[in-house]
Amino acid sequence: MKYGFVVAIAVVALAVLLGATGCSTIGEERPGDPQALEAEARNFHMNMRWSRWEHASDSVHPAFRQEFMGRYEELGDDFDIVDMELKSAELTEEGFAAILEVEQEWFQLPNTSVESERFVERWTYEEGVWRMRERMKREEYRELDRTFPSEKADKERREREKAEAEALEAGETPDEN
Repeated sequence: MKYGFVVAIAVVALAVLLGATGCSTIGEERPGDPQALEAEARNFHMNMRWSRWEHASDSVHPAFRQEFMGRYEELGDDFDIVDMELKSAELTEEGFAAILEVEQEWFQLPNTSVESERFVERWTYEEGVWRMRERMKREEYRELDRTFPSEKADKERREREKAEAEALEAGETPDEN
């Protein structure tokens, strides 16, 4: 797997982001470390490659872990991933999320022909940890206009939390809005 170029891209993107927005103040959560993302993604993909679904699920956001485990348990022992290669990575949401594109090669017995498909993964940085939120085929992602279903919900939650924090700073209760 080729992760070196991804780290370089992510580090540059984060540096530009921090330069444009300024550093976070004390008490605010800071964007995720691109190197920590690289390590977590590499660990996840390695566990996927070796069919260690339970270990791989440790890198999956708790809200999606059960769905993840069900999918791979359903595929059974006849499903084997041959290789996973990270093709691109992009930090989004001011460094609190990332979109990774991965090429996965696999076969499923009794068919021994190796198939290849691109997947897009959405990773988020919450409470000091990078976790994969969603994973879908690249074509499905494109059909959804390059938006994951959880992105909209996350954006609405962040806007609500920001409005509540601003209301508290102004001495209002959130219900007064």
